[in-house]
Amino acid sequence: MPELALADELFVMGHDEYSGKPRINHDVLSVGLAAAALGELLIAETLTVDGGRVTGWTAKHNGDPVTDQIVAQLQKVGPGHRVHQWVEHLRGDIKELVAYRLVGHGAIRRETSRSFTGRTQTRFPATDPTEATRPVVRLGFLIGRPGDFDPQSALLACIATAIDLNIVAPTLSPSTVRQRLADLPARLVPGYRDLLAAVDTAVAAVALQAHG
Repeated sequence: MPELALADELFVMGHDEYSGKPRINHDVLSVGLAAAALGELLIAETLTVDGGRVTGWTAKHNGDPVTDQIVAQLQKVGPGHRVHQWVEHLRGDIKELVAYRLVGHGAIRRETSRSFTGRTQTRFPATDPTEATRPVVRLGFLIGRPGDFDPQSALLACIATAIDLNIVAPTLSPSTVRQRLADLPARLVPGYRDLLAAVDTAVAAVALQAHG
């Protein structure tokens, strides 16, 4: 498996590596993927976020199915909108786009079947289940050495935590892991923290819709 972008890593963490089934609610996972896709541009320093709003970008079309879609939407909508609005706007198509990118990398397979009731089900098992666990294993190691977090790993850990994907560190107690994950956002630069706040807002909106 090649080195994966942020949204790709979150996608494989969000699906069982053998069955390809999502580990969490589809809509909540899509929120995380939309934030991670925006995070890719933040990490590349081609997107500017200030005061909770997308204020500008230098990202250009480069043939990547995920970031090209974001660039197209940025060009269409323009700057000034709140980050959580962008997360909610992008989440509708983002899972398909990330899956397409991962299939292209050979990291996952798309398997479609029909249930007894006639409903079509799509699953995304990993082509190499061991390789698919690399992101979560890396995070477990870094939680034990939080000073070694790089920007992508820190954002991945924070977004995964915000959408309730489980991260464990074998050498630490669950309470210590929770505390270190809770402390991690404070170590991030303001634009990254704005992105995490947007995830919380979008997840709350999904929960409200589910109970509406």
